[in-house]
Amino acid sequence: MRSFNIARSALVSLSLLWASPAFPNAQTDMPLTENSIQQDLDALQAQRDDVPGFAIAVVDKGKLLTAASGAADPDGTPMTVETPFRLASVTKTFVAAALLRLSEQGKLDLDTPITNLISDEHVQLLEADGYMPQSITVRHLMMHAGGLDDHFGSEAGIAAALADPQRQWTRTEQLALMVELTDPVGKAGERFHYSDTGYILLGEIIEKLTGEPLSRAVRDLNRFEALGMDQLRWETIQGVEQGATRAHQWIDGLDIFAINGSLDAFGGGGLIGNVVDTATYFDALFGGQIFASPETLKLMLEAPSHPEDSPYRLGLFVEQIGGHTVYMHGGFWGVNAMHVPSLDLTIAYVALDQSGDADMKKLAFDLIRAR
Repeated sequence: MRSFNIARSALVSLSLLWASPAFPNAQTDMPLTENSIQQDLDALQAQRDDVPGFAIAVVDKGKLLTAASGAADPDGTPMTVETPFRLASVTKTFVAAALLRLSEQGKLDLDTPITNLISDEHVQLLEADGYMPQSITVRHLMMHAGGLDDHFGSEAGIAAALADPQRQWTRTEQLALMVELTDPVGKAGERFHYSDTGYILLGEIIEKLTGEPLSRAVRDLNRFEALGMDQLRWETIQGVEQGATRAHQWIDGLDIFAINGSLDAFGGGGLIGNVVDTATYFDALFGGQIFASPETLKLMLEAPSHPEDSPYRLGLFVEQIGGHTVYMHGGFWGVNAMHVPSLDLTIAYVALDQSGDADMKKLAFDLIRAR
């Protein structure tokens, strides 16, 4: 649901400029400790009492450090590092890794056109809107270069999503919404344009190739059981009941807990987890515990043929922070996960109100710059 940020981009930019004062422990040469991170988080919570809660997990050269503050729900249940929440678009990293695992297994060529990997109905919907699915490859969709717009990338799309929060969406309905409200943004491969719709098609491709529900396929291909990530799970259409213990998440004070999980459950989002499991996964991904070959991780990070000036690779954004290359993915509900290979440092965080995301990102980036 990253596309909802369109309406708030100016406010987010201003919040980055007017962010809270520097976090004292993150900005000094003090050793990084759980206590120092907790102090920084407590200081942020005191400054941002409009944000119900925060949580962060840091894996520093294999050592796990965590901190949490505030409340996870309106009843005052304390927010902890074990409290699950919606990961939103951070899910895309897991989906991309699952596709790369299928490539390793010889079940998928990333340069295969999507025409024979998605349903005829979906091919016809794309063609009716002027797309040429025979020219769009799996690789294009993975790096948001398929020329697709976004089904929730317009004011009308946002209105459709929020008009009935309990609507049980299907993948086909979301693809049809993109076709109805938008037009192609370019030819396949020529430019980066973030598209949740591209990733819901990738979710369909995973199901077709594995013969399994997306939830099970992503879990198995990403080795969740071996990594002991018990709380990472996929939100089903009945997700409000299944995820009843998860944290409430807000947008500028609006509690979106009751929005049906089908809104973001087909590959662009869908995972529910906590900061510990999220950080553990990202650390394992970069530590060589997901892929069979280090060449696959190299492919994920370098993504040959990505459009010029694209900030995206295969399921990951890339940014330079404090002289370090940082690979990361954010999620619309105030979530982010990142890894810094040069520092062997992984950070995952959540701000329970989206408005606190900029402050948490500043805290994370300050930790990186101080290393």
